[in-house]
Amino acid sequence: MKKWYAIQTYAGSELKVKQELERRIEEREIEDEVKSFSENGQREYCVVPIEEVITSRSRRGKSNEYRVPYNYDLMVEPNERLSRHDPIARKKPKHIDYDCLVEEINPLQRVIVEMTNRTEETYLIPTEKRIRRDIRKGEKIRSGVPLTSDQEEKFVVNIKGKIALRDKVKEIKLILDDGSEKELIVPERYLVRLREGDELKEGDLLEKEDVIKSRSSGMVKVKEYKDKRLVTVQPVEKRRLFPGYVFIKMDLPEEEMIDLIDDIRGAVRFVGSRYHPIPIRGKEMKVIKRLAGLIEAPTAPSTPRIEVDFDVGEVVEIVEGPFADFTGEITAIDKETEEVTVNVKIFGRETPVDIGFEGIEKI
Repeated sequence: MKKWYAIQTYAGSELKVKQELERRIEEREIEDEVKSFSENGQREYCVVPIEEVITSRSRRGKSNEYRVPYNYDLMVEPNERLSRHDPIARKKPKHIDYDCLVEEINPLQRVIVEMTNRTEETYLIPTEKRIRRDIRKGEKIRSGVPLTSDQEEKFVVNIKGKIALRDKVKEIKLILDDGSEKELIVPERYLVRLREGDELKEGDLLEKEDVIKSRSSGMVKVKEYKDKRLVTVQPVEKRRLFPGYVFIKMDLPEEEMIDLIDDIRGAVRFVGSRYHPIPIRGKEMKVIKRLAGLIEAPTAPSTPRIEVDFDVGEVVEIVEGPFADFTGEITAIDKETEEVTVNVKIFGRETPVDIGFEGIEKI
């Protein structure tokens, strides 16, 4: 009769021990004496219970956020699982709607500053001007900071926020058949090759397709604002529920069991005495099987749990909403709604404010 046993391993060696054990089981042709399981279409003999955890980033995870303008079609849904390089949004190719003449093309540098309320201001800077080196995407910026090295007043930021985008664009001046003029600002990365004096016909391609792809894998979160949508790919980590243990169900003599793990790098011994493995029974094994998904748990979670790196009592800065720039102490954390309650002092009195995880930062 097959019984459950636990093999103690060095931390971090669980999966390697599992793979070597399964290789030995097949090599020694003892599959009938070991309980097998089907995982993702593959036959497995050992169990390493894991859990999925959505990790919250206090600084909003610069590499995991994507600014999606409204002229892009969103290709993801909230709480959808994404893999690296999966498409997030797509801008369709744009064709000209009228006959026209390309009168003038001016290359420009574009800097978009996002304010603390998530609205944006756009600065179009001539290419002959040098943008300061510290003006980089994702960096915070204060009111009164010049964007150019010559500190021209026209390009001094008059708001507090962060750099949402810095890229190269072209200003295109068109003359339509009826003599009217039209100006377009098109990013260089998807503008077709144009020259001054080109005649464009209705239906000609003007902007190529552009696709925003995920740089990482994780769970999708979408928020809509006035100027854009913000897509966050929250990292989902797989963590071992019982670090340092591999579980196996088998019916073998003690000598064969001990020989099975002998000389496996990372494997220490069976739980029990060194030469007499002791089976795991009762409630302990039921917990392990539930966590491993081998039997259904009465209240099994359907989605990865959320882990936050804030603590009750911690003082944080609010970076979003009407209370942006205020600091306060966290008094409560609600993982279900992904919100914290922060006590903010206004007019000398403390006022509780509920705000999402992404709306606060560590100080």
